[in-house]
Amino acid sequence: MILKDIRVKSNASTGGNASSKKIDTEDELVAELKRMHTAYRQKELAERKEDAAAALPEEPDYEFKTYEGESEDEIKNRVASEYNDKLAAEQKVAAAAAKSKTDELEKKTESTYEDFGKKEAEILRSLEEAKKNNENDMIKSGLSRSSIRELAGENAEKQAQAMISEAKADADGIAAKYQSQIDDLNGRLQAAIDDLNAEYVIKISSEIEDLIAKRDKELKSIQEYNNKIEKQIADYKLEREKAIQDDLTARMQADYQQAEYEKRYGYVGEKADDYAERLNIAIGFYDTLDPKTAKDMIVSNPYLQTYLGYEYTNLLSRYVKKAKNA
Repeated sequence: MILKDIRVKSNASTGGNASSKKIDTEDELVAELKRMHTAYRQKELAERKEDAAAALPEEPDYEFKTYEGESEDEIKNRVASEYNDKLAAEQKVAAAAAKSKTDELEKKTESTYEDFGKKEAEILRSLEEAKKNNENDMIKSGLSRSSIRELAGENAEKQAQAMISEAKADADGIAAKYQSQIDDLNGRLQAAIDDLNAEYVIKISSEIEDLIAKRDKELKSIQEYNNKIEKQIADYKLEREKAIQDDLTARMQADYQQAEYEKRYGYVGEKADDYAERLNIAIGFYDTLDPKTAKDMIVSNPYLQTYLGYEYTNLLSRYVKKAKNA
C-alpha cells in the first residue's frame, strides 16, 4: 500500500468521528477506535445493507486466552520461600528444646563446681584449724622446735591438697558426664536439623514438580484453545472473503472496481477521511512513546488491524521507520 500524507481531518469531513478526548493509554485508544469503527460501520450498513464487506467485520470478535498464572521461577521462589519459613520454624522449635536441656546441664555443671569450691574452702579452713591445734599440742608436749612444726604442717598441707585434688577430680568427672550429655544433645539436634533439611528438600521438589506440571497442563490447554481460535479466525476470513466475492459479483462493476481500488491503494472519499482520522488519533497516542515501544505495542495489539484497516500498515511502517532511525 502506498503511504499517503497523514493529515488531521475536521469533524465536518469525517462525519463527526473526530474525538477531542485526550487519550492516555492504549486501552483508551482501542476503545475510541472501536467506537469510530462501529459508528462508521452502522452508517455504511444503513446506506448499503447488502454490502457484505461492511456487514462482516474484517476480524471476528474472538479473544485469545492468556496465561495469567505464575512463571516457573515464580513458582519455585514462592514454594521455596513458604517451605523455608516452615523449616525455620521447626528448626527453631528443635533448637529451643535442645537449648532448654543443655542449659539445665550447664547449670548442673556450674553447681558441681560451686560445690567443689565450697568443699575446697572447707578443707582449707579445716587445714588451718588443724595446723593451729597441732602447734598447740606440740607446745604442750614440749615439741616446739621449728623443724618439727614445719614437718607436721607439711604433712597436713599434703593431706589437704590430696583431698582437694580428689574433690576436683570428682567435680571434673561429673562435669565431663554433663558435657558428654550436652555434646550428645547437640549431635542429636544437628542430626534432627539435617533430617528436616532433607525432608524439606523432598517436599519442596515434590510441590514444585506438581505445580509446574499443573502449569504446563494449563498452558497446553490455553495453546490448544488458541489454536482452535486461530483456525476459526482463518475459516471466518475464508468464509467472509467468499461472501464478499459473492456479493461483489452481484453488484455493479463500479462497486467491484472500487473494492479492488481500496485493496490496492487504500480508501477513498468519506471512508478515507474516517480511517485517516483513526490513524491520526493512533499516531497522536503512539507519538507520546519512544518509537521502539510504540512499534512493539502496535505489533502485539490484535485490535489495531481491525479498527485501522489498511491504515494499520501506514501506522506500523511509521514506527518501524522511526525505531530504525532512533
